[in-house]
Amino acid sequence: MMIAKQKRKSSRSQARLNYADLNEGKSAGDERIWGKLISVKSFARDKFKRYRAKDVSMQLLRSTGLKEPFVIEQNEPELEMKMPPSDITVHQIAELVGGDDYPVEVIDVASQSELPGWTMGRWAAYFHSQKRDRIRNVISLEISGSDLAKQITRPKIVRELDWIDLMWPTELHPDEFPRVQLYCLMGTKDSYTDFHIDFGGSSVFYHILSGEKTFYFIEPTPKNLKKYQKWSSSSEQSTTFLGDLVKECYSVHLKAGNTMIIPSGWIHAVYTPKDAIVIGGNFLHSFGVSTQLQVYEIEKVTDVPLKFQFPFYKRLNWYALVKFDTWLADKDKQDEFSFYELANMAILADFLRKDLMKGDTSLSKHDTISNSLKKSLHIPDTVSDPFGLTDRVLRLSKHIIATSDKIQLPSSIKPKKNKRPKLSIKLTTKPTKKEEDDFVEIEEEEDDDFKIEEDDDEEYYEDNEFKIEQDAIPVIHNHEKKKRSRTKKVHKESSSSDEEDSMGTGKKSNAVDPLSGLFSNRKRSTSTTSQKSTKQRILDRITKKY
Repeated sequence: MMIAKQKRKSSRSQARLNYADLNEGKSAGDERIWGKLISVKSFARDKFKRYRAKDVSMQLLRSTGLKEPFVIEQNEPELEMKMPPSDITVHQIAELVGGDDYPVEVIDVASQSELPGWTMGRWAAYFHSQKRDRIRNVISLEISGSDLAKQITRPKIVRELDWIDLMWPTELHPDEFPRVQLYCLMGTKDSYTDFHIDFGGSSVFYHILSGEKTFYFIEPTPKNLKKYQKWSSSSEQSTTFLGDLVKECYSVHLKAGNTMIIPSGWIHAVYTPKDAIVIGGNFLHSFGVSTQLQVYEIEKVTDVPLKFQFPFYKRLNWYALVKFDTWLADKDKQDEFSFYELANMAILADFLRKDLMKGDTSLSKHDTISNSLKKSLHIPDTVSDPFGLTDRVLRLSKHIIATSDKIQLPSSIKPKKNKRPKLSIKLTTKPTKKEEDDFVEIEEEEDDDFKIEEDDDEEYYEDNEFKIEQDAIPVIHNHEKKKRSRTKKVHKESSSSDEEDSMGTGKKSNAVDPLSGLFSNRKRSTSTTSQKSTKQRILDRITKKY
């Protein structure tokens, strides 16, 4: 339980309306409240990259870690994506997915609730009508295996990332696999989907066939995830705009022909300024393991119904670990991986190993796992030695991080010789005892964004077996930071700074990527030897947990 603290008031407009009252005719004349609400809000400017298709590759993601959303402006040949024609109608979509009688889940936008009894035929008639009685939205029409799906090839970069494509056994297709790879979304003007995280922390590809969409993004920092968790389980959810509770909420406008990739865990709402048809899909991947598992834990704590969870989630994670084991044993394959991927492989091995122990606290790694326990933990029958598997992947990923000359550490955790804190040295005479040498005072800049702020929520799930820590490997950010000075005393002959983060950068990241409890605090020396052993310090942190 966290201590309740005074909340910081947002400078944004605080429109508090009970949107549920709009349901079933209440305040029906003001049904377009979402558009009106958003129009009076102020949002942070779109800071995200926009790429040509030729620039989007695994090499790009391995250098950036896939930490922020990005947009591909056009469906150029290099994207290797195939889509239905941009002028496709909902009547045509109905025929391609199963006919007019095919059931479809429709959302009433004002109440954000599902409407029962709709079919594709009825939906098509509504969508193309000039006289719509209500604003409605379709966001969960899964189309894998349909005739519409035959017209679609997801972007090459998505196919290179997606665990279902890479990890799920081919012999289980097409009967048994997570059906989340292809959706057709159809929203009428002024449709709105409130803030959410995609299930299991999955990432999303999102292509606008026609119309326009505006996204409102909140970065999945630990603090923002806390706020989201509290907001999503609060009775005040229907009267509170989540964007008012966070420091920054980014607005991103998309038009027909744009494709967006949304990384793991990004909290987002979606507004439709113009009737829109979208093709999208969800996927888990090796760059997002840390965030994926954090979102999974939040879903458990907030009792997300099974219907709204990523299907076969644990099982897919085990299949991924099996594949990691194979990849890491291949000397040639090892050289392909970035630091981000290897660190996340270690995270997954750590998480699943702890999950084994939670399933039966009396187990040791030398024990045989019973079939009943394997079934309850969703461990595939093909995994004969779960403990051995987790230990091997953890050991191999740590070894490669520590020893490979081809692994480039993210710039945010490399020692920065040219960006040392400015020192103001004042000698103060102390008693001449040997143990009380001269001391110096050091003025050093500190980043306000990395402070513990006073508006932390008083309640937040913290699992001791999978704790969200702020001192782990940081994520690269481009935020401009506010600085303040502080003064501290250190021993004159010491070459270390107690306030530097454990990667030796002098800052702590505010990002969500904590490598989830694998690491613990360490001080950094500024000596040449220390600067040459950053990888070893990372290895030590992983090892310290075992």
